[in-house]
Amino acid sequence: MSQEKIIIWSDTNADQERWRVDVLRRNSEGEYVPVLQSDSDNFPIDVEDFGTFEEDLLIQSLKHTFPDADISLKF
Repeated sequence: MSQEKIIIWSDTNADQERWRVDVLRRNSEGEYVPVLQSDSDNFPIDVEDFGTFEEDLLIQSLKHTFPDADISLKF
């Protein structure tokens, strides 16, 4: 089982629709806890570069940056 889990979703509450990404990491108790969010300054990918229908490109970029993470898309 992966130490990291990534959850991607489309934020429709913003003025314009955009992607959001949460990175969760397994802690010492085996639970996933949030460690990084796409709206933080130190997130390694600029999710603003990906359009509404470019989730496949976003997922590819996340796989390259976090190669061992489990990635899921939330609708």
